[in-house]
Amino acid sequence: MKYLHSIFFSLLFLGQMSAQKKDSFKVYGIPLDTIANMVQKHPKYFDFLKRKSLMKDKNMSEDEWVMLYYGSAFQKDYHPKKEDKAVEQIAKKLAEMDFNVAITEAEKLRKLFPLNVRLHMLLGYAYKKIGEKQQSKWYYKRYGDLIRIPLYSGSGRNFEQAFVVRIVSDEYLILNQKDLELTQQALRYHHKYPFDVLRVQKKSTNNQRLPKLSKQKIYFNIYLPFFIGQGKTFKDELETAKKKFKVKDDNK
Repeated sequence: MKYLHSIFFSLLFLGQMSAQKKDSFKVYGIPLDTIANMVQKHPKYFDFLKRKSLMKDKNMSEDEWVMLYYGSAFQKDYHPKKEDKAVEQIAKKLAEMDFNVAITEAEKLRKLFPLNVRLHMLLGYAYKKIGEKQQSKWYYKRYGDLIRIPLYSGSGRNFEQAFVVRIVSDEYLILNQKDLELTQQALRYHHKYPFDVLRVQKKSTNNQRLPKLSKQKIYFNIYLPFFIGQGKTFKDELETAKKKFKVKDDNK
């Protein structure tokens, strides 16, 4: 992937280096805290990027995709658990061969979750099944634009070079890109950050597992969905429960 070099990005990066924590990990050479600070201080810029990503007649630069993909995790509407559940319903519709309904619902979801990689893949498949080749081609291209961001964020060989994902479903899309299948999954912590460590093997052609557990491992940094995402989900569920049972907050 080309070096991120836009003037806008460079100025913000240089202006916020002093605000970084010493233990903040980097993605594409950018401290994660820098991205979080940019989202907080320049919300209109990220709203602009999100609107631009939804336009079929607009192209996004690589640095814009990186900032939008990871920056989305620091916006109020980032809820990876809800996102995964909603997109899974589209997959079920497609499995039932209900393509037109799936497309209608998926197009609505895309406005809510414009960074969901799997959703764009499913839309590409759905349009292909109903013979809409141009629409299918566009969504598969957008899928490619999106999957490249986590795919090139690391090599996945170890903790230090782990792929950095904004949602867990992207892990399995990356495995698919590499023609790999999961044999075992484990949650590990390294320098206080959470990682999914997956044992994988080459996809089998006869749907049978290899007799011995594969030694090959792929590492995914899941700080965003595991800490940021689950934290927001917990807060939302707590607030919903308080309202439901009319619990008073003495701290207010």
